[in-house]
Amino acid sequence: MKRGWQKGLTIYVYLNKRYRKGTLKSKKGSKWIFKPDRYKRTVVVCPVRTKWHYRFKKKPKTWCTTVDILMMGDKPFKFQRECIVEWSGSKTCRTHSVPMRVWQLPGTSTVIVGHLGAYTVAVLAGNDLTESRKEPSPNASFFIGRGALERRKFKCLKMSDHSPLLKVDRRQTVAPLYPVPSREELS
Repeated sequence: MKRGWQKGLTIYVYLNKRYRKGTLKSKKGSKWIFKPDRYKRTVVVCPVRTKWHYRFKKKPKTWCTTVDILMMGDKPFKFQRECIVEWSGSKTCRTHSVPMRVWQLPGTSTVIVGHLGAYTVAVLAGNDLTESRKEPSPNASFFIGRGALERRKFKCLKMSDHSPLLKVDRRQTVAPLYPVPSREELS
């Protein structure tokens, strides 16, 4: 659970109108093979589309909102460069935003983000990063990542912001530079 989904992890998956306890057997692409207890056959499970939850020893606090994580395939987005003949740039055309549930362990700044595993919540206080032991407000600037709480060592998950864009009326009337001739003058 701390390292995310891996072989042998016990989770609960919603099958046949109820949650079934079972273990993850293997991974094929972005899908996982799940073996429910007392079932003979395995089930294919997608961590994004199917309903599931972890088996916790202490009940964590579930965040009120989901966090939109930028994913590249089935892995979190990491800046990479690609070269095609003479052109070189970043691999950003294949990214997509995935809403993920977040559970925060009680009394700590550790959060478990979907099937990705455990991360730390940091809030910007002045110029320094500090741990946040409670859920940040939606309009506060917070970061979810791993590593020491220093600018260069803290590696953040890339989150997308779906705040509405400001609409600007681009159809502005501008006075013409030259006088416009009338129809009679043109003919």
